[in-house]
Amino acid sequence: MPVLEQKSSNRRARSSALKATVAGSLKGDLSAVATRLQEALHRSDITVWTNADSDILFDRAEASPQVGAEWLAGTYGVGASASDIEADLLALRHECIPAAILD
Repeated sequence: MPVLEQKSSNRRARSSALKATVAGSLKGDLSAVATRLQEALHRSDITVWTNADSDILFDRAEASPQVGAEWLAGTYGVGASASDIEADLLALRHECIPAAILD
């Protein structure tokens, strides 16, 4: 990829990340966050991920930035249940946050 295209692609990813909505925290009540995320599905499919601060972010699937697999909870459509989303968030919590921090 030419340098100009790569810079443009990186800029779009940062811009998308800035527009993402924070749904909650991996350290918080994942059931409430999952319900909030499921409600967002009425507007469009969404991609959900976390960051180094344990924020849970989401954006329209087609607008979300490229996220490394270690930060990604998943992409969800209209049929996703809150319990499925919560299970994915719980798995992500266990991968990203040491148990000692959660105690």
